[in-house]
Amino acid sequence: MRQPVSFVYGNCLLGSCGPWGVFGLRPISYAILSPERKHEVFSRLLAAIEAVEADIQVIRVASAWDLDGYARELLDSYSGPHEAAHRRYVAEHRGRLDGEVGQAVPAVYLAVSLDPPERDVGSYVAGLFDRSPSTLIAALRESLARSERRLLAEDELERMRVRADEIHARIAGFLDVRPARTVEVQWLVRRAFCRGAGEPVVDGLHEPQALVFERNGQAVLAPLEADVLRWFDGYVENRGRSLRIESEVGTSWQAQLVAGALPERAEFPSSRLELMFAAPESLGFAVDMTLNARYLPNDLALRLVRRRVQDADQIVRSEADGDQGVTDLGYQRTQEARDLLGYLQSASRPPLLRATLAIAVAADDESELERRVEACRRAFGEIRLHRPIGDQLDLFLQHLPGQRTRVRGYEDVLTPEQVAAMMALGTHSVGSRRGFYLGHTLGGSRQPVRFNLREGSDTNRNAAILSLGALGSGKTTLDQKLLYEGFLLGARIIDCDPKGDHRMHRLEDVAGHVETIALRPDRALRGMLDPLRVAPDHMRHDAAVSFLCDLLPARSDAAWETSVVAAVDAVVNRSGQPTCFEVVRALSVGDEIDRQVAKTLSVYARAGLTQLGFADPDVRLSPVGGRQVTYIPIRDLPRSPAGNPPRRLLGG
Repeated sequence: MRQPVSFVYGNCLLGSCGPWGVFGLRPISYAILSPERKHEVFSRLLAAIEAVEADIQVIRVASAWDLDGYARELLDSYSGPHEAAHRRYVAEHRGRLDGEVGQAVPAVYLAVSLDPPERDVGSYVAGLFDRSPSTLIAALRESLARSERRLLAEDELERMRVRADEIHARIAGFLDVRPARTVEVQWLVRRAFCRGAGEPVVDGLHEPQALVFERNGQAVLAPLEADVLRWFDGYVENRGRSLRIESEVGTSWQAQLVAGALPERAEFPSSRLELMFAAPESLGFAVDMTLNARYLPNDLALRLVRRRVQDADQIVRSEADGDQGVTDLGYQRTQEARDLLGYLQSASRPPLLRATLAIAVAADDESELERRVEACRRAFGEIRLHRPIGDQLDLFLQHLPGQRTRVRGYEDVLTPEQVAAMMALGTHSVGSRRGFYLGHTLGGSRQPVRFNLREGSDTNRNAAILSLGALGSGKTTLDQKLLYEGFLLGARIIDCDPKGDHRMHRLEDVAGHVETIALRPDRALRGMLDPLRVAPDHMRHDAAVSFLCDLLPARSDAAWETSVVAAVDAVVNRSGQPTCFEVVRALSVGDEIDRQVAKTLSVYARAGLTQLGFADPDVRLSPVGGRQVTYIPIRDLPRSPAGNPPRRLLGG
């Protein structure tokens, strides 16, 4: 058996199946999309598959959420004033979440063969007559050089890199793609031996080396295959229908499954077609999937399908000569073959893909492995999963990057539409890339959801948060959690408690940073919420006008509002510490309309809760806002029919 991977240069990989380019694809939060958006994602995937025009390998691997990395990221990026409390909070997250969520976080990679797609012998021989003798000699030399697998010409390595860049440019027109790093290829290889047992510790600085020397005036590289051989650190024991692997992190039991025939007809979007999304996301454990597909150009695909039409017609003729006549299955077979022929003869001249869908299931003991295999078969529903005996090692190698199908008899000829409909990029992932843990998705994979309170400000977008839920569903708990996390980050917290059930201000870490403002109709608190006193300088004019106009009768004349605007403007311009009570005084010495407005507002300025909005300049109030947290209990305020305090009593 040739070494599956012998050398890696950037995202270019050499191995037993020739040169490949490996690319990382960004998963898409697919479950929450509307049908229209799902069709858009499907169209982009389809266009990318057709644009590649080469053999491909779609690799979807799932691993446990890196809790240590999550905690380390929060600690390293912290710059707030409560470091000890923040450290305890992160440690609490780390301890509580271990093993609870994020056991199947997906990562998707696309490997593309850098060799031209293979054709049948007839096409190859016909193509020889269209090439000049010098071109044939150069191609023969290149073929002989490749047969000497331990040597690699420098210009050939450069051609591989250019070809990989070309493929990257093609895919980038449709998908969010990037060249994979060498350390990612190393991780893909080493983690295959650790499935179900843990994650390997990957040395990010390790890169395969090669000797460079000159031969016949040309620079030649001799890859040090032992460097890559270090990645295959495991003892594999083939047990017929399963593998027992002694890996660097423990014993891994693995079963390699192959998907059988796919549904002939189904409407997209449908879980029957989304095999690389719906099935793995419904499981509570990680499974790895790979789709190994050979590219069949349109001309070759047409010859294959015409042969299928002939075979189907021959079967129908044989059935017609029998006593039972033509069966429904035989007639359906001819129609499906002709439908496929018509599809290939369309104006776009699409290709076909000879593909195998393989699934790797793993656990840390044999009994758990069998349970997971059965759960996996239930998740795939009508799609039968085969577990071939004796081919487990070949299927295991098939999951490594840069590999073609190694097991015969399970290949199926698929259209690019069928491959795109498998939705390998789909995931349930939602939330921010950074920030504290908030919860998990409701699917079987229980993807972690993070929320970054600074995201709105960092991206210059709306920072408002809408929390919806029935009574008792946890909205208040969510509110208190977010307030506490904002406190840890050093944010200014104003906690309005309408029901008296908030407890964040009583926490030991918070209590020393809290000031309480009790809102009640008390003369000692008059002016506590005066907008000219508490609003920022650039907003106090508009805030005062809005507050005072809200107190005017609903059917008052427009001239009343004009009087209020003029009085507020005059007071703000002439006074160093303006107040709404001073606005009322200014109105009382004006014309008839001003005096009517002053008479109305003076009632609110001396009675009830609205007196909190009229500060008397002759009365000195205790300063507020000096603490990081301001707690405002408002449960004793009068209620509106909806159960909330009247808006105008709180100044809007």
